[in-house]
Amino acid sequence: MSSMQDFGLSEEQRLIRDNVAALARERFAPGAASADKNYRPPVENIKVLAEHGYTGLFMPSEHGGAGLGLMENVLVAEQLARACANTAMLFSCTDGATPRAILGLANPAQKQRYLPAIVKGDLLTAWSMSESNAGSDVGNVQCRAHLEGDTFVVNGSKLWCTAAQVSHLFLVLVRLSDEPGMKGVGALLIDRETPGFTVGNHLDLLGLRGTGMAELVFDNCRVPAENLLLGAGRMRDLFAVLDADRLSGNPTVCLGVAQSAFEAIVGHLKERVQFGKPLAEQQGLQWKLADMAIDIEAARALLYRAAMRVDAGQGSVADTSITKAFVNQMAVRVTNEAMQLAGAYGLSEEYPYERHFRDVRGMSIGYGTVEIHKSSIAREAIAGRYSV
Repeated sequence: MSSMQDFGLSEEQRLIRDNVAALARERFAPGAASADKNYRPPVENIKVLAEHGYTGLFMPSEHGGAGLGLMENVLVAEQLARACANTAMLFSCTDGATPRAILGLANPAQKQRYLPAIVKGDLLTAWSMSESNAGSDVGNVQCRAHLEGDTFVVNGSKLWCTAAQVSHLFLVLVRLSDEPGMKGVGALLIDRETPGFTVGNHLDLLGLRGTGMAELVFDNCRVPAENLLLGAGRMRDLFAVLDADRLSGNPTVCLGVAQSAFEAIVGHLKERVQFGKPLAEQQGLQWKLADMAIDIEAARALLYRAAMRVDAGQGSVADTSITKAFVNQMAVRVTNEAMQLAGAYGLSEEYPYERHFRDVRGMSIGYGTVEIHKSSIAREAIAGRYSV
């Protein structure tokens, strides 16, 4: 690890980072290419993490967790992504959006029912918001749930649900009333085995092929009323909880993959000899490596600072959006450059370069597009809520 990465980290945080890095290199990296090529979620890796105490990091001890901060989450996810991006994404099944929402918004009975099992890695969760006409526009959610006695009857479908193929519990945004926009939208916790609920086939996307992403279909799906997580009109409460996950998930995975791409191409340029000398001795290529290193370190500084601010109770919408937008674009630049520098090797599935690029490219769309986040940054600035 470089000294730059140690800046501002406690001894415990460095120990967590280094231990996870070693575990991921040894246990997860060897299967990364296979998980991608075979569209197979490496869910067994989550059990390994749980056995070593690296799941449920932000959960309080009363639910079996470690009671740590967002920074620890970021450090773990980054090291996982360096070895296997799909494992890092599945890590959000135990330490991401849905567990955070349950911890922050669920009633005591729901917390007791789900959180201890999530911490142990026995219960994997998925976040389900998007629909064919409702991505960032949450107010346009059409999947409906109406109450019949003590049961919600759910009809509709969801798209782009990460980890759907392997998850046991789904947080599903539904329209609970005819109130327009987000006023009518709430959230249900729906168990996989609920009658009328079907998980579709794996969606064939550009990258992150081992995340088990799929469509969800609800056909008169009957959900107990006690599974209501959030009533209509409380979406802002849910999004407030999600700001942390928007940092520890998407951009952190991008950073880890970009670091891995950089290390791979440095090794390639040192070994590859052309015109009688290693490519690494060509000044033009050295400058490209320097630009990649600058990009990565700037992204890491932004991400770590944003996470530390959240842990200090100073997180902000602007911080989250600035970080996500920059890290997304950095990762695309770095992985694309690594692929270019590798030449024909960069296009081959036998090498990691094209997979690195594919895995980060969609991140500029997921968790809110870069453009949506730029609009958010501008809105915060205009409203006077953003300051350096």
